[in-house]
Amino acid sequence: MDEDTKVNFLKPMLVLKTRDNYKAPYHKNKYLFVKKKNVKNKSSFLKLLKDYVKFWSNGTYELQYLYAESQGFLGNAIYTTFARFDVREGKVVKIWKSNPFTKKEYLIWQCFKTRSKPTKVKQLHKKVKKHKIKKKFKKKHRK
Repeated sequence: MDEDTKVNFLKPMLVLKTRDNYKAPYHKNKYLFVKKKNVKNKSSFLKLLKDYVKFWSNGTYELQYLYAESQGFLGNAIYTTFARFDVREGKVVKIWKSNPFTKKEYLIWQCFKTRSKPTKVKQLHKKVKKHKIKKKFKKKHRK
């Protein structure tokens, strides 16, 4: 992640349903609690969403985290998009890599990169077991 951008995992994230002309808070789940352990990799994030999206309608959704608290009497809190994903028939079918308009990568992908452990390189060649060859000797018969 960028040095100046820090995701706030202490507060719940806002769930927005994306329409053609606007975004609106989703009426079934307005907020979703996401913890650091849920964004270690893509599969752990999908596991978190699996329980929630079971009964959601088809469409594109965004998760937004609290970027700045509200200031003053009429100040509004500022939210920034953390992830964008598509839901079809109660399943997450796509997690968007970048914003379709600005082409900026969503922060969740940077979390996946920084939190994933390096994988071990698999052996290309399998070890072959060598079997001892038993030689058969012919016994000579003496007459």
